[in-house]
Amino acid sequence: MHGPAQAGLFFRAPQDLRMNAPRKISSRISALAQTDAPLFDGLYQMGFVTADLEAARLRLGRRFGITRYRTKIDSDRMSTSHAYAGDMMIEIIEPGPGAHPVYHDKVPGDGAVRLHHLGYRVADVAGWERILALVAREGWATPVRGAAMDGHLRYLYVDTLADLGV
Repeated sequence: MHGPAQAGLFFRAPQDLRMNAPRKISSRISALAQTDAPLFDGLYQMGFVTADLEAARLRLGRRFGITRYRTKIDSDRMSTSHAYAGDMMIEIIEPGPGAHPVYHDKVPGDGAVRLHHLGYRVADVAGWERILALVAREGWATPVRGAAMDGHLRYLYVDTLADLGV
């Protein structure tokens, strides 16, 4: 899928990849209003794309103090680095030639990073099913879907670029 449509939201089942000790993700309830909006609940990840993973890691370290990463290199499909900044997971993706096109569309040059997706943790299977129903009802494209870790981690990219800019 090339062109303006991009993956916007990334959902993970609760059994995500842990880098350090388990992190408690607390719900933040506003005193102003509580809205039932499952696509905005559980934000825990900012995913970026880059053409140069090492340069991107160095840049984020210099500019924002993010220096400890877990990195997986797969030069054909995609290489990734993950770090935590507080409770927020930072994911940097360098797509290889075999990566899904959704990763290539927004890649900047010269070691820069560009926001690609937001990752949301879904509390349980019922919540996951509720999101799938919402996505289907709204007719949002889902260019990437899959599972990892023997099915314990399920993911879905929802194209929300027209609605949210990401």
